[in-house]
Amino acid sequence: MMKNIVFALLLLAVMSACTPSQQVTNSWVNPDVKPKERYESIFIIAFAHDLNAKIAVENELAKVVESRGRKAVKSSDVFSAAFLADTNNTREQLIQAIIATGCDGVYTVALMDIKTDESYQPATVYYPVEHSFYDCYNRYAYYYFNYVEEPGYTIVNRTFYFETNFYDLASDQLISSIQSDAFNPSDIKSLMKDYSKLMISQLKKEGLIKE
Repeated sequence: MMKNIVFALLLLAVMSACTPSQQVTNSWVNPDVKPKERYESIFIIAFAHDLNAKIAVENELAKVVESRGRKAVKSSDVFSAAFLADTNNTREQLIQAIIATGCDGVYTVALMDIKTDESYQPATVYYPVEHSFYDCYNRYAYYYFNYVEEPGYTIVNRTFYFETNFYDLASDQLISSIQSDAFNPSDIKSLMKDYSKLMISQLKKEGLIKE
């Protein structure tokens, strides 16, 4: 029985390791717009209701952009909360403000949805130590010492759904749109680390970045 328990735990670990924490679910590239050979300065916008989360996401994305030899400009450094909350600001005003930063591309990421799934694992009982012997009739037998009871518990899984868009600022055209999801991220830093790797891989695959 002990071997069966160990095997079950190992199988669960392997299955968890094979489940991707993040994946691209859909992507689209505008066939009518030819992107620049290289975008030198990227304006980053993270859409989030929580200002601290917005700043944290933009900071992590800016690090990735700068590590690849590009300039990164974060919307949280350009637009005040009051400016973004002002519904009287037009799209043209927003674009002109971004152009004024000298950027040639705009990268946006938005959290579209969060889905929570709960499942209950019932209590289990097992015997961690077993002994075997031959009884007085020379028959093989075994018995257990004590038993362990594991209480039931609830597993909560959360999946985050993102949409990522890249715009060419000169033509004001959407170049690419990518939908992705993230399964049970531990924190924003690790979430953005895996997300950045995934997006770079996808943009390379689509031919939008070459290095």
